[in-house]
Amino acid sequence: MKRANTLTVLSALTLGLLLLGHEAPLAAQSAPATAQPGAGAPSPEQVVDKMSEKLSLSADQKVKITPIIADRQAKLKALAANGSLTQMQRARQARSIFNDSDTKIEALLTPEQQQKYTQIKQEAREQLRERAQQRGGASS
Repeated sequence: MKRANTLTVLSALTLGLLLLGHEAPLAAQSAPATAQPGAGAPSPEQVVDKMSEKLSLSADQKVKITPIIADRQAKLKALAANGSLTQMQRARQARSIFNDSDTKIEALLTPEQQQKYTQIKQEAREQLRERAQQRGGASS
């Protein structure tokens, strides 16, 4: 049971990182001048640019989504730096941060964009599960 809880926590944290930075290599290739020095994650602008490629965002949507992404990244960075929390607490808070930002983003999207965004998130979760299973199988 404890192993299952640990895997759930690790999965939630990895999902957060995957959703936050799974586009980092492409974003870095397309806009290296806007990358934050020393940052492992893409800038909010890079994330929004990548989202725009996938969702065909309008200029107005980009302007409104960029601060939501910036706020999410700042909260996740602060959460990662908070050493007083357990893994489970961190995972729950990360999930809450993502749910909050996703709700705000989805409110700005058209119904078609919302469907596509949901699909992108589901694909990221599936990739996460596959990676977790590969790691779990390798260590057993």
